[in-house]
Amino acid sequence: MWKRALDALNLAWYLWKRNNWMLDPRAWFGRFEHIPIDRPIFLLGVQGGGLTLLSRVLRRHPHVVSVSGNYRYWSGADEMHTVLGPLLPPELAGTRYKVPWPDHPVFKPPRSWTYASDELLPYYRKTAQDATPEIKRRLERVLRMVIARHAPDGVHARFVDKSQVYTVRVSFLRALLKEHRPRFILVVNNPYAACYRAALGKAIDMERLKPRLSFPERLDICAQHWANSMRCALEDWDEDMLLVRFEDFLRHPTRELKRICEHVELECHEDMLPAPHHKIPFGSRFRDRWYPLDPDRALHYIRQATREELNIIKARCGSLSERFGYPDPTK
Repeated sequence: MWKRALDALNLAWYLWKRNNWMLDPRAWFGRFEHIPIDRPIFLLGVQGGGLTLLSRVLRRHPHVVSVSGNYRYWSGADEMHTVLGPLLPPELAGTRYKVPWPDHPVFKPPRSWTYASDELLPYYRKTAQDATPEIKRRLERVLRMVIARHAPDGVHARFVDKSQVYTVRVSFLRALLKEHRPRFILVVNNPYAACYRAALGKAIDMERLKPRLSFPERLDICAQHWANSMRCALEDWDEDMLLVRFEDFLRHPTRELKRICEHVELECHEDMLPAPHHKIPFGSRFRDRWYPLDPDRALHYIRQATREELNIIKARCGSLSERFGYPDPTK
């Protein structure tokens, strides 16, 4: 009984921290032209690909903020496209609010592993050619508002975000924020594990699709989504991007954190990494996504898959998987 009550209070606090901006008049009417935007950091990848863990690591830095707080609350919601969707233009929202093609007969929003499928990608993909002065103005205002609300001094902070849909919009974001020198980190993970895990129902849209699509059909959609997400990020590649294999981070966290901090130009602190003495702040979801690190977590799903299922993933993701250095489990 007490555990259920505590869980309910934890969820209520999470939702308050996530949504209390709606009650802040500054969010709707404030002016933030004096707030500098300094090298915002965007984590890219697919849902379930390690972005939550890496976001929490970066958000433990005292100079970093996210949409829900600063280093004092480093494990709250951290996806701008969802949390601040009502404030963003449609081109920067897109999986829950203001979604393209919301009345698709099968792929209903919110979308987590379908927006980059072959059928929906054209509606979500944005490039530098889509950038406009008005979208730029609205995005800058949102970033400045977040910094003003959460920076310890109310003015100076580095913004970190992990809106997965931005993986197919990197050059678009780069064009909008060019003068602020954004940094991008593409987090890749083993597609044979990631797609299988999502198709099982770990992805919310795949769970909803179980009555309508078979497991092989869902697996193929997930493979499309993973491959298209990575392909779009690579098409938009530039020197402001860093590629990190999540499995490498799990095996060599200190080494990989140093690479990441060097790329985004943050001072590296050892205490940013998961440790047994850390207490996850009250009001956090996914409390298991911290310590201990499990370098072999992907193997569990690969071992479950049949050869036929692995071949479905290979047909879509095989060449990219090899490019990222993942072994072919069908051999």
